[in-house]
Amino acid sequence: MSILGRRLLTTAGAGAAAIVLAATPALADADTSYYADTRSSGNYLYQAGTMRFDSAGDHFYACDNWSDGAGVIGYWKVGSGGTVHSLYNGGGIGTCAHSNQDLAESATIYIKACLRDDGDVKEGTCSDWEKGYADGIP
Repeated sequence: MSILGRRLLTTAGAGAAAIVLAATPALADADTSYYADTRSSGNYLYQAGTMRFDSAGDHFYACDNWSDGAGVIGYWKVGSGGTVHSLYNGGGIGTCAHSNQDLAESATIYIKACLRDDGDVKEGTCSDWEKGYADGIP
């Protein structure tokens, strides 16, 4: 093959690669939900309350899943040593309290759920800290 032929082939190959790369859509944020469910303790059932984080839009929800007279308190923090924030739901079974935040896409989020009855957090019902990602991609 002549030098001119190789140069045209190389240029054509590079151009085709550039078109393929340009046509590939940017990696979009994953729409992922993360959950922390309360534990059973005493008269309180497993999953009586849930704390949820939705990576699409950075939404937190504290949801009451059981008619036990207790509310749900959800906790969240950015990073393992971050400031702990709370979200309380005392609305009763089938309700969720909501908080919308604006988090850095690179943030690692931790959530936890507990039951709260008459102002007292029932520590035995608290979930472990569950890890999530603001961009939805681990």
